[in-house]
Amino acid sequence: MGYECASECEGDFYDAVESRLTWLTMAAHKQLLFEKIKERVESKEGKKLDRIADLLVEASDAEWANEKDAERKREELREKIRETFDEQ
Repeated sequence: MGYECASECEGDFYDAVESRLTWLTMAAHKQLLFEKIKERVESKEGKKLDRIADLLVEASDAEWANEKDAERKREELREKIRETFDEQ
């Protein structure tokens, strides 16, 4: 992640430290800008995004419930087939 100085780097230790600190400063600016953008999006569209998130969670829950129900039905079918084969 970030700046690494290989053996062929020019300059001394302090040049490498300065370069790394400059890189960290730019990363901090980028991260802060991203947080500010998120705040603006939340302020402007937060309620709409909350509704969309709710819809997606509901759809996922329904799909999971259907999958669990389908698995239960498959297991019931397996059991009935076993019972039928075991009949004398």
